[in-house]
Amino acid sequence: MSKPITTISFFTVAGIKDGFWAFSQVPQANRILENTPGLTFMKSMGSGSGKGFSVFPSFKNYCWVMAWEDETLARNFIENNDYLAEYSHRSQSVSHLFLENIASHGEWSKQNPFTSVTEHDEDANIVVLTRARIKLGKLFTFWTKVGKTAGKLYQFPALKFSTGVGERPLIDQATISIWENKAQMMHYAYKDETHKNVIQLTRKYEWYSEELFARFVLKDSINLEGLVR
Repeated sequence: MSKPITTISFFTVAGIKDGFWAFSQVPQANRILENTPGLTFMKSMGSGSGKGFSVFPSFKNYCWVMAWEDETLARNFIENNDYLAEYSHRSQSVSHLFLENIASHGEWSKQNPFTSVTEHDEDANIVVLTRARIKLGKLFTFWTKVGKTAGKLYQFPALKFSTGVGERPLIDQATISIWENKAQMMHYAYKDETHKNVIQLTRKYEWYSEELFARFVLKDSINLEGLVR
């Protein structure tokens, strides 16, 4: 029996022309691909400058999060879709992650798009996605308090990759991180003082009007080495 799967695609473009083209595609991609066979959910996002955790946009780095009915349909899209082919042609680096969801709660655009599986490899790489819509009246406190702490993520040897992305600058924010295994990810989530401080600030200031947390097993990838840094 086929299982639902999630893909996350990362694009890095080079040059001013392709950078502005890709920037213009952030809202367009959802519309262009909405009727793709097997696609049940999609978000096209840009990124902040640097590591992605910035109020200033990057014109180089972009991301698609896509939920699928099954892996066959996802791979068919990646191998044969003309729009993706054009996007890839304009990019100097493209990476695709194939993910099975093991935990998800909250909402993204008033739905939880990720279907969980019951069995997974405890030693596999874990991908964590957090997403939130920031209340307009809370933007200043969010960015002044959280923006300063995001860079501390990279102090952890078990963290293979992390970036900040979003649908709309400043307001709709997401983080995507790849960890060596579940144990290392859980240690950060529940024992790291910086992370616990962010959770406490979130509760104190009630920054979000909508939020979602999801954890996945990295089942397979295409050009992971071009992404992990």
